[in-house]
Amino acid sequence: MCSARPRSARRSAGGFSLLEAVAATAFLAVALMAFAANTIWLTHDEKSADSTSAAHALAQQKLEQLRSMPLGAAQVAPNSYTDPANPLRADGTGGGTFSRTWTVSANDSPTFGLRTVTVRVSWRDTRLHVTTLAAYIRCSTIPC
Repeated sequence: MCSARPRSARRSAGGFSLLEAVAATAFLAVALMAFAANTIWLTHDEKSADSTSAAHALAQQKLEQLRSMPLGAAQVAPNSYTDPANPLRADGTGGGTFSRTWTVSANDSPTFGLRTVTVRVSWRDTRLHVTTLAAYIRCSTIPC
């Protein structure tokens, strides 16, 4: 007698159906698109952080320059000023995207013998950004 296997038992269970292959490809495509979108978002955030860092450095540079001037220098008289090299690059040279202005407060503000210097750096990428730093400088006489 011949022992025959049932027909269903003779079939091989290896391989994928077309539907499984399409589903796996669709899942992989969605995952790759999400990865690409995340990469673009991270790149944008990195550039924004670089610009913010450069703006802080430009503001700090101007603030230190003004604070190192001699007491009573004309450049620290109460007024509003604009950097003559506007717009600035990140290294402080002209021709960039940053705009730097500063304001020296009136005499004896916030207290006798002091003035407040406020440096403002702004730039635009997808929107307008502004960073502001402030410090005190001494007047040449007390009260100013």
